[in-house]
Amino acid sequence: MSSDKHYNPAIHRCLQNFVGQRDWQGLLLYTDELSNAQFRTAGYILGERVMPTLGEEDTWELARVLTQHNARAYLITILKAIRSKMVQGEIKLHSTGGRAFLDAIRSNDIDRQKALMELLPVIDVPADIQWLFGKLGVEEGRARMASLLRIPTLPCSFALFHTLRYADHDHALLVRTTLFLMKRGDALGFNLASLLRAYYGLEEVKGTFALHIEPYQLARLGSNYEAFCQAMRR
Repeated sequence: MSSDKHYNPAIHRCLQNFVGQRDWQGLLLYTDELSNAQFRTAGYILGERVMPTLGEEDTWELARVLTQHNARAYLITILKAIRSKMVQGEIKLHSTGGRAFLDAIRSNDIDRQKALMELLPVIDVPADIQWLFGKLGVEEGRARMASLLRIPTLPCSFALFHTLRYADHDHALLVRTTLFLMKRGDALGFNLASLLRAYYGLEEVKGTFALHIEPYQLARLGSNYEAFCQAMRR
């Protein structure tokens, strides 16, 4: 028996039973009848104990069912479980189930933002970041920037750099973005700020920049991820 204060073996058995039989309606009826404390325990068990044991199809189906039923209660727990399974290579967003799950949350701005904040950090291919934005209906450049600015990974940095190229006429926005990256406090953010300063000639942005980029390198950065990564590591 687990000593975890959030764990209840009886609730675990019931949840595992419903999920094992793929009795989604029964699962929802059961959890809706629990007390507030039991409901919180059930949410914890579903995310921490049940979902890690499921195959890809059932993972996505359970995620979709719970989210459509009560996103406010379940979504963060579900996203953390999904993120963990993505890191382990057990599930993929592009799968049929992944697409159905994303379709279930795309109409709600809050749910969509929660998903982006949890999933973007574990995506390692820039094209998949663009795909996720499109799948969630985040098409406007500034909305994409608002998410990408907060995530210190190379794929998100490249996606941000690529997105900014469509706002190169807005000098004030470029300066604000560069200053935000400097204030973010991590090495990747400061290197990207240095790159943006050189790429857009933002001389008014002051600082001690260790990143040195040759002019011939700048032209390749927006279209070549490997060149971008090399420049960011210099």
